[in-house]
Amino acid sequence: MADPPHATGDRDAVRARARELLALTGPVGPDLLEEAVWLHDELEDPPGDRPSAEAAALRRWILPRLPSADGSASVTHFLRREMFAQGALDTGSGPRRRMRVWDYLGTVRLMAYAGTDRALLDSAVQAFRSCLSVAGELPAAERAGLTDHLDQVRCRLAALLGMRYNQDREILLLPDRQRERAVIRADLAEAIALTEQVGERVRAAGGSRALPIEWAGVRAQLLAYRWQDAPAQCRSDDIDEAVRLLEGAPPPTGDFASDLAWWGSRSLLANALIARGRREDLRRAEQLVTEVLDRPESQEPLVRTGILQTLATAHMLLAELDRTDAAAAAAAARAYEAAYRAGLQGNLRASWDAATQHAGWLRLRGRRLDSARRYGEAFRVLPALSRLQRDRGQKEQVLVQAADVSADCVRELARSTDPEDRADAVLVLESARAVLLSEALAGPGTAAADDDQDAVRLARLAGELDALRRAALTSADPDARGRAEAAHREYAFLAERLRRRDGIARSLPAVWQDVCTAAESAALVYLVAATGGGAALIVPAGAAAQDAPVGVDLPDLDRRTVRDLLAVLAEADALRPRERSPRTGETNSKLARRLVEELWHRVMRPVAAELRGCGRAVLLPGGLLGMLPLHAAGLCAAPRVDDWWFLMEETVLSYAPGVGVLTAARRAAATAPSLLLATEPPPSDGPGGTPDARDELAAVRSLTRVRPQVLAGREVTPERLLRGLDECDVLHFAGHAESVPDAPLESGLRCAGGRLSVRDLLARGPGRARTALLCACSTARVGTELPDEAVGLPSALLQAGFGSVVSTQWTVFDNTTGPLLRHLYGRWDAGQDLAEALTGAQRAVLRGLGGPVMANPWDWGAFVHTGA
Repeated sequence: MADPPHATGDRDAVRARARELLALTGPVGPDLLEEAVWLHDELEDPPGDRPSAEAAALRRWILPRLPSADGSASVTHFLRREMFAQGALDTGSGPRRRMRVWDYLGTVRLMAYAGTDRALLDSAVQAFRSCLSVAGELPAAERAGLTDHLDQVRCRLAALLGMRYNQDREILLLPDRQRERAVIRADLAEAIALTEQVGERVRAAGGSRALPIEWAGVRAQLLAYRWQDAPAQCRSDDIDEAVRLLEGAPPPTGDFASDLAWWGSRSLLANALIARGRREDLRRAEQLVTEVLDRPESQEPLVRTGILQTLATAHMLLAELDRTDAAAAAAAARAYEAAYRAGLQGNLRASWDAATQHAGWLRLRGRRLDSARRYGEAFRVLPALSRLQRDRGQKEQVLVQAADVSADCVRELARSTDPEDRADAVLVLESARAVLLSEALAGPGTAAADDDQDAVRLARLAGELDALRRAALTSADPDARGRAEAAHREYAFLAERLRRRDGIARSLPAVWQDVCTAAESAALVYLVAATGGGAALIVPAGAAAQDAPVGVDLPDLDRRTVRDLLAVLAEADALRPRERSPRTGETNSKLARRLVEELWHRVMRPVAAELRGCGRAVLLPGGLLGMLPLHAAGLCAAPRVDDWWFLMEETVLSYAPGVGVLTAARRAAATAPSLLLATEPPPSDGPGGTPDARDELAAVRSLTRVRPQVLAGREVTPERLLRGLDECDVLHFAGHAESVPDAPLESGLRCAGGRLSVRDLLARGPGRARTALLCACSTARVGTELPDEAVGLPSALLQAGFGSVVSTQWTVFDNTTGPLLRHLYGRWDAGQDLAEALTGAQRAVLRGLGGPVMANPWDWGAFVHTGA
């Protein structure tokens, strides 16, 4: 379906599109029906005293096309049908009508929320608040006649505030969000106060009025939240009252609303009993949940997943009360798996919660590998879940949780003897990387609303493809491979559609076939550092679907080690040439030699043993590992330079953020008939300076395959550089760069009159230029915190359409940069690709071929190649 016209915010376009739909007669597909609903709701928001003609006509057009009310309709469609059929939005005028419309908007947004788009939850809260506010404008007598209805609205608002509190209290796990505790708790306090208002009014009426059917369930849930948040000595009253309220919930009367409230109260009662944790309460909770699961009201994925998770929790706690109860443990595992599968049908947050809770329980039981497998399942839904979470705080909460477990999960899977576990480890890393790239590069609000179903479907297909891949490898079923290929074709079609829509072209999750495609011409080396050590996963060049990555345990590579090594690099980069560190007395050259030796022994030596004989490899380091010069790892402690050796002398090494980026970069790579050299006047030679561009200019002018043009000094403006990217195939930038680790979208190239930032490059989109050589200082640096640790100039350029980028990891100077670039351009001009040319140039200066010997890795190791 095309993007809905109302996404533009143009009311005239909305009305015009509404009139087009109204002209259609006969049956229509679900996409057009959904668009009509969106258009209607847009025309009614904010509500006026009288409906627009188009909105009223759309209600008449939509009503007969909604799914029937015989049980096949969703709860959302049932409620919409009821309100449209009753004419609630067409009768009356003035405040009464506005109140009804706000009630409608709050209700449908609540139902559409489904645990994903926080904007819908906040909008529903505001709609119900507006409904109550507008009701205050009514005459007292008229308002008195609506008392029961307004109490229902208060209960719904209380329920929404409770949902928002429950969601937001997870954010308090983030270290920088503690100051929001009072704001988050204010939602719970307001919600409980609303239920007390309703209860007091009913008691004051002396039995002449009944409580709303949802009141007991809502209040009990809020009390349970307060019980969980209260000091231990204050807990029992709230949870006991919650159980009493739910035990006394009114029985169903046979209509849809009362049935829904009754069976919902049974599910909430099970949760309250589980919270008390006594054996008899847990057994009763099992019984209640089993009854609820058999109801037709429980078949929607949004509802069913939560109920299954409640059942799993009851089984799990019973198993923990008696560690010998194998039946309870097995039942918990089945329920968690069922909850995960049900969530894939439309409630991805519930799938994530079910898988991660199951994994955490298994980890507590010492079953680390089984725990890692469940975490692997969770990461299959993470990219789509992140797309659907449009609130930044919710995204950060999921990302932090993901970062805490992904590396440990991957290390466990990488050490498994089961090849399928190792393949899953690669897919976990790809999923985590896809999320980081899409969140850091896209920013909030990028995805269109109609991407949601495709994102959910993509996550479900990713999980199915994992199972089909295993079946194709292990089953005698001759059709298994064909089913896997058909599922992958559907997956590829959806992925391409999402790429075309939102421009996040290389940050979708990968399936195993994507990994094999990326490994056609070079080995892929995934690297991760966990709490207790690290791991590498090597996908051999030419890997096929039946192949599995090689797992390499790196026990000496943990997160603390990575930060220590980064501190050595930062210390070296702060020194001038030949200046000694006040802390260690070492020069930056000496510190660099120590750093690359550490990288060799802790990381790359066991990897090199698996890469022996491999002429080319792509490194895909996770997190802050990407800031270390892994390509420069080697042996340089011997007194004689001739005895030094570096891995890049044997293998051409490049970097990539993920296989989607790498595959797209290869498609973007092209010949380079024209080059733009952008340079500044010669700067100072202190730290933070840039190389004098004269040597670079000479190297560029010696090229025979390309036609160089030069921008210098004040000509190098952001606008002129952007225009140059549409006029040339190659950008060579010799100037100052600015790295902003806390906000990498603001990092960029310093120009006359401003800065060309990562944000500017992404906003520009693909142009003609496909290759970039960024010979300023530290152009390869990334952010230091999630999700920005995946982002720097190279990944942004690849995202913006480039295929190949050379950048620097630390400060560079002309006396070393000039010789290196002369070798690089000579090899590139002779027909080598950029990665080969850079590695060949580094080998040449290292051994003094055709110039001075520059053996120290500080002199040549700053330059890295990213992409194809």
